[in-house]
Amino acid sequence: MQIRMFNHHTFHSGYKGKSGGIHPYFEILYVTQGKALLEWMGNQYEIPSPSLCILTPNTPHQIVQFQTPFSFWYIELDIGEGDAFPTIEQAIHWNRLQKVADYDSDELRPIKQTLDALSMALELKHRDDNRYDEEIVMLDIRKTVRLIQNDLRYRLQAVSEANDKSSRDFIQTLMRHMETSYYEPIDLARLSKRVHLNSSYLVRAFKHETGVTPMQYLNKLRLSAAISYLVNTDMGVQQIAEATGFNSIHYFSRLFKRKYGSSPQQWRLANRK
Repeated sequence: MQIRMFNHHTFHSGYKGKSGGIHPYFEILYVTQGKALLEWMGNQYEIPSPSLCILTPNTPHQIVQFQTPFSFWYIELDIGEGDAFPTIEQAIHWNRLQKVADYDSDELRPIKQTLDALSMALELKHRDDNRYDEEIVMLDIRKTVRLIQNDLRYRLQAVSEANDKSSRDFIQTLMRHMETSYYEPIDLARLSKRVHLNSSYLVRAFKHETGVTPMQYLNKLRLSAAISYLVNTDMGVQQIAEATGFNSIHYFSRLFKRKYGSSPQQWRLANRK
C-alpha cells in the first residue's frame, strides 16, 4: 500500500470551486468540520462532521453541497495485492451509515481516535515536518481499514441475527395457527398473507427452520389427527377426511398410503386387531 496523494481543504463562504473526480485509486475522505452531500456513483450521501467515507477506484465522486466552513482531508491509496480493503458493497453500506454515525460510541470511538492521530500525522506531512513518519501513518491507515471491516462485520451479523429471530417468530406464529386450525381451508397464499411475506420466501424460510415446507407440516398435522380418529372413533374415511381439512377423500387416501403404506381403512383394521 502506498499513499498516492494527500490533501486537505477548508471551504469558506463564497467558495465556487468543485471537489471530486475519478481516479484508479482507493480514497479515504474524512470530514472534520461542517457537513456536505457527497455524490458517488449516482447516489448522494449526507456526511456531517465527523464522517469517514470510503471511495473505490474508478468511481465518480464529487462534493455537491456543503455548509461553510467545511473542512476535510483525503488520502488516495495505491493498494497492493496483499492489502485488504473494503469491497464496493461494503463501501456503499459504510457510506450510508455516516449520516447517523456516532463516533463517540464505544463501537466507533477507536476509529475516531485513529483518525485523529492520522490527522495530526498528515498535517506534519503537509508542512514537510521531519517528525512525519510514513510507516506510522501506513499502520494507522491499515488499522482504520481493519476497524471499519470489523464494525461492518459486527453490524451485518447483528442484522442477520435479527432476521433469524424475526424468521423464527413468524414461523412459530404460522405453526401455532396450523396446529389450532388444521381442519380449516389453508393454503400457501393464505399463510403468506397472514405474515405479509412473499410465498417463495416463506417456503424457503420455513423449510430452513423446520426441515419441511409449510404445506408438508400442515399435512403432517392432518394425518396425525386422522390417525387419532381412525383409532378412537368409528367415523368413516370420508368423515375423517373432511374433519381433518382434506378437501378430497382421494387426496387424503393417497397421502395416507404414501405415509403409512396402506389405505386408511386397511390401517384401521390392522391396528384395531
